Amino acid sequence: KCPPRARAPGARARALTALASSSSSSSSSPIPQTASAMLASASASLVALASSSASASSYTGRLSMSLLLPIEQRRSDFTQTEAIDYPESDTRILQTAVDCANVLLQNLGCDTAEASLKRLSEDGGAIVFAPVGAKSKVPGAQRIAVAVLPNADDLPALKRYAENDQWGTKTKPMILVTPQWNPGGEGYNVVSDFGFGPWRAANEKFVDSFSLAYALVERRIGAASTLDATGDNMGRGGVARLVFEGSASNEPWSVWAMGGDGSSALIGTLASSGAGNNKPPPYAEIEQLFRDAGTAASLRTRRSGQARSLEDKLEAKVGESGSVADWSLMSTAEVAAALRAGTVTSGDVASWNKDVCRKACDALDLSSAGKVEALRERIVAAMEKETSEAKK
Repeated sequence: KCPPRARAPGARARALTALASSSSSSSSSPIPQTASAMLASASASLVALASSSASASSYTGRLSMSLLLPIEQRRSDFTQTEAIDYPESDTRILQTAVDCANVLLQNLGCDTAEASLKRLSEDGGAIVFAPVGAKSKVPGAQRIAVAVLPNADDLPALKRYAENDQWGTKTKPMILVTPQWNPGGEGYNVVSDFGFGPWRAANEKFVDSFSLAYALVERRIGAASTLDATGDNMGRGGVARLVFEGSASNEPWSVWAMGGDGSSALIGTLASSGAGNNKPPPYAEIEQLFRDAGTAASLRTRRSGQARSLEDKLEAKVGESGSVADWSLMSTAEVAAALRAGTVTSGDVASWNKDVCRKACDALDLSSAGKVEALRERIVAAMEKETSEAKK
């Protein structure tokens, strides 16, 4: 096994200093607490990359992003890191990815009412095409395409869009969101999904033509949730979330230790692995940051539940702003926070799909059985009851 790359002088001190300071006062942007915040950061990074004079020569209209989709355990609370017992279906995951693509396109100033959706392959991802609107934020773009969850079987379709229809240019940017292929090499399976010989080389050349604009990824380090005989967590492992917001820095990846109580702490920054800035740092370097930070970064000491819950923090934020994000991507904690803050209207409830209604029923301790119309009526009745009781 190859030893980890030598770390820059002062890396240990930098990691400990970062851990000691709060995330709000650090030079790095706060780690996203919701899917909407993640997508807002992703779109801002993309716009900055497309608009910057420093990147004018390197920006080609081919971009990629790695996102934590608000699925499974993150559907209830985006900060949760413990996996649920029963994974969600591929269909539901793909639909959530498409919802994220639509929000991303809206953030970029596209007219999603005119958007079209196509599957890339029978068992692969999907691609959303949308014309830019009057408030487009991407210079020179006329239409934008977002391909979500593409796998290796989708590469022929993506290449056809690029070669035949000129997608992946400054006038027609193409964005790959959370690709599912395995390129091989460190951190992946030995065998690449890109094939062998000239076929692998051609696929790698195409994929490498997409520059990373933003990433929020999660890594489990050490014995993050291994339990001993008493039911406590063993070792000093942890769960890290890594954020990439641009390549202006020599160490563009910020590493955050996540807590079982939803808290997070910045423990250091790292450079990308390999050439360019498209790959996260190696596992060994992330592990070293956790060792430098000591037990303060381990999941064992970061799951006491002493921090304010995400729901409490979101309630204060919603109360200050008086508005909420897109309901389709809101977690149960976000819906509960909006209900507690009193910003939800009967008109909002009328627009909710069954998934959002079920989250609201959980927050209000109501039955979630029945058709969506019945759920909406149940929620509105509970809201009106709470309002009338508050006036007494």
